[in-house]
Amino acid sequence: MKQVRYGVLSTASTLKRFVGAMNETGSGQVLAVASRTAEKAARAAEELGIPKACGDYHEILDDPEIDAVYIPVINSLHYPCAKEALLAGKHVILEKPFVLYSEQAKELFALAAENNLFLTEAIKTPFLPVYAYVKELIEKRDLGALRYMEFHQSYVGGSYIAGWNKQREFGGGVLIANEAYFFRMAEYFGGPVISCQGTAAFGESGTEETISLSVKTESGSLASLGVSVNVLFDNELRLHLDRGRIIIPDYWKADRAFLYENGVLTEEKSFPAEYEFRYELSHYNDCILNGRLFSPVNSPERTIRYIQLCEQLYDQWDKEEGIVR
Repeated sequence: MKQVRYGVLSTASTLKRFVGAMNETGSGQVLAVASRTAEKAARAAEELGIPKACGDYHEILDDPEIDAVYIPVINSLHYPCAKEALLAGKHVILEKPFVLYSEQAKELFALAAENNLFLTEAIKTPFLPVYAYVKELIEKRDLGALRYMEFHQSYVGGSYIAGWNKQREFGGGVLIANEAYFFRMAEYFGGPVISCQGTAAFGESGTEETISLSVKTESGSLASLGVSVNVLFDNELRLHLDRGRIIIPDYWKADRAFLYENGVLTEEKSFPAEYEFRYELSHYNDCILNGRLFSPVNSPERTIRYIQLCEQLYDQWDKEEGIVR
């Protein structure tokens, strides 16, 4: 296999970026796309230059020319779609959140291993060049130790304030939408999370609309996350060190970093990319082409542990709200 041939099980908004990024890797190609109707799939295929359009995702799973699938369907369908894909003999890149329950994650990773297939959750942040640069800055310790990390993200428009994103049974709510980025990057800089606490404000639909999380990492640094569909935050990550701070706008798709020493801006670094998916997709393609079953960067252990942290938070919040699931 010289290239990984993909099918995409949706015409979701990520499709264009996925195809563009895959084309840039040189190690993979999108061969087919599926949608709930053949007409919608055909329009997407024509627009993006995808050779095959399918009105049913089973056509992709049954296609012997497809090596792997990318699954960006609604959150509650991640588990059944990934399971079907693995049983059909396809490698799987599963959009975040991986699944809704840790037992589902354990089952899928075991199934992948049993069938000698690659499986991962799509988390692009640890692959972005800006973070390698920032981590090197921190490890030099010119500004002292990393003490505190602030993550903020707002969803005051778009799909997150309507439709299935407002329904818990479909995997809606802002915690599950952001946990992978937050926990993964807190650990990227601070080491394993050793404690986690959080509070949430719920909307009429029963999903959490604003959350505040706090974690402590093995290195002793702290991290906080604020996410809301009601509050307009400055969408960024702020890393606070003894004698300075680093600000990273749009931290989940970051391409810039600003370095402040003693309150004065001393450096701005930019890593422009049209498709920020390209870095993680190059890694996943390399894993598949070299026979790896899991990513050493986004490991099964991390994915399962992050979902377990979410389960603990949801159990706490349900008890506080008197919600019976």
